Formats: sequence, structure tokens, C-alpha cells
Amino acid sequence: MTCRKCKRETPSDALYCPYCGVSLNPTKPSHKTRTRPNGAGTAYKRGKSWYAQVTVGWKDIDGKAVAVRRTKGGFTTKKSALDYCQELLKTPRQPKKQTMLQIYEAWLVVHENRVGKSTMNCYKAAWKFFAPLHYVPFSDIELDDLQECMDDCPNGKRTLENMKALAGLLYKYAIPRHQAELNLAEYLNTGNGRKSTHPAFTHEQVERIRQSVGVVPHADILYCLIYTGFRPTEMFSLTKEDYKDGILYGGIKTTAGKNRAVPISPRILPIIERRLQSDSPYLFPKDDGTFLTANYYRKFYFYQTLDAIGIQSMDNKDNPTSLVPYSARHTFANLLKNAPGSDKDKAGLIGHEDYKTTKKHYQSAELDALKSIIESL
Repeated sequence: MTCRKCKRETPSDALYCPYCGVSLNPTKPSHKTRTRPNGAGTAYKRGKSWYAQVTVGWKDIDGKAVAVRRTKGGFTTKKSALDYCQELLKTPRQPKKQTMLQIYEAWLVVHENRVGKSTMNCYKAAWKFFAPLHYVPFSDIELDDLQECMDDCPNGKRTLENMKALAGLLYKYAIPRHQAELNLAEYLNTGNGRKSTHPAFTHEQVERIRQSVGVVPHADILYCLIYTGFRPTEMFSLTKEDYKDGILYGGIKTTAGKNRAVPISPRILPIIERRLQSDSPYLFPKDDGTFLTANYYRKFYFYQTLDAIGIQSMDNKDNPTSLVPYSARHTFANLLKNAPGSDKDKAGLIGHEDYKTTKKHYQSAELDALKSIIESL
């Protein structure tokens, strides 16, 4: 008999090759046959219980693909856990993004009966100052979004402390429900609530950014942030359909911010026109044309752009006084200070209820007046 592996002659009654050891019995498989296909799930034991686990999808976290899994425990045997994997695959859980308002309303139902009435009144009073974020997906909210709401609050330190406490409670509710990954409230600064913790760009730095457009990658995004006043989350949500006749319509859905009209400055009009020619539906997408989140922009575009221009080193990005994406919005606010026009119209451009957040009830602004302000910047 010839060995099927080493091809040497072996005794006719041998069960195994005396040279290489392979089985010579053709009816007996030489390896264990796989009985479960890929993607069918797995089972593991924790303590005395077996757990069934399946992969139902993938999500992008900082440019890396991370598996989204469903798990069910409490099984007494491995077989019962493996059998249940098919049930988990039938109903894959992919949680829909909820807005901050939806998180607040769901949290309110659970929490309202656990604390005193006076405490809840404090939380409800603090909640109204988060109005610019009410309709933003909770998982998309950045630290600077929350901090700006606190900086714009005209009330005292106690209100700011209540805002921070409320934000912390919302994150504790949202994180285990897969609506957030990190409790950003821990990093909020109550301070005096009236000054930004980050500087604006200087006139010299703005000019260096202008000169870098078309030379340094993503410098055009930063230049547009400076001359539109949009929050990063607002600007990256803009699509080509939001641009009409020299006007961008966008903004977070509040009384002053909902679909606000922002005329395009002649300084950035060529940039907008070039971006209208791209294949992506978004005006400011990622390099691959997909949606650009504020978090991705901060980590992979913003600091690299400043470093390439020579404005701020990558080593300084964690410095409390360093420039951040929101510095562009602060720069726009500084430009508005010396521009001609009414406080009401300036408030409309930046998406606040009022220009200095002390006057009340911003109504509407005429486009001609807004254009005059923008062209004077």
C-alpha cells in the first residue's frame, strides 16, 4: 500500500504510515469536520451559566471596524446556548440614534419619582439652556457643544452646576443603552459661564489659513468654519441641497438656529463652488465622500491642519488654552463685533437667541441685512 501523504510503500495491514504517521484508513477522516458555519455564533461559559453570542454588524470607531454583538445568558448547557444563536440572528439589535430631547424625556420618566420636587425643578430649569442641542443625536454631541451651552447661560454658578449634573445623569442613562460611549459631563467647566475656555484665531492666523487653502489638506474646511459661524456638527451635516443662490440653510433646530440663513462670504464662495462639484451629497464630507462627524474631524483633520500650517503643534492639542474646532466659531463671533449691523441680525447669523445672550426673543432677519454683514467681515 502506498501512503497517500509521503508516497512510500507501507505494509498492507498497517493502519498508520510508519514513516509520516498519517492514517491509512480511507473511511476515517484525518481531521475533525466543521459542523457550524461562519457567522452562526458561539457559546462561552461564565460562572455556572452558558452565554450565546452572535455578531450582527460592524461600526466605525475612529476609522477602525468594531464588531457589534448580541449576547444572551442563563443557559444550562452549551448546546442550548448554541441553539439560541439562531434566535439572536433573527432580530439583530442596531439601536437607532436618539436625540438629546428623546434621551431627556425617557430619563425623566425613570428619574422624576426618585428625587424631590425641588431637585427636579432645578434640573428642568437647567434643561432649557441646552436648547441648541435638543434635536441633535445624543451620540453626535461633542464636549464643546455642551460647554458652549454653559458658556451662553446668563445665570449664576448654581445653574451651571445643575446643568453639569443634569448632563451627567443623561449620560448615565444613555451609555448602557448604547446611545453614548463616554460621559462628557465629567469634563464640563462650570467656571463663570461667560467666557470661552479656548481662544479664537488671530487675524494673522486667519490669513495663514487662507493662504493654505488648496495647499494644506482640509484648510478649506477650517476657513469655511471661520466665515460661516456654523458649529462643527452643523456644518458637516450640510448637503448640496442646503445651498441656494449664495445662501446656506442649516443649523441645529432651535428657535433661532432652525434652518437659519447664512449668506456665503466672497472669501469662501470659490470653496463652496468647488465642493458642489464633488460626488458626495455632503458639502464637507470625509475624504472618501462619507459623512464627516465632528469627532472624526477633530482627531484626524483639525490638529493635522494646524500643524501643517504652522499655527499649532500636534503636541499642544491637549493644552487647555490650545485652539480647538470651536475656536473657528469664536473667531466668527469676534469678526461680528466690529461689523456693521443690528445685534438682532448678528444673533441670527450665529444661531443664538440674542447677540450677547442677554436680550430675549430673536425673531427673524432680512437676507439683505445679513449679506451686508457677511460681506463686511
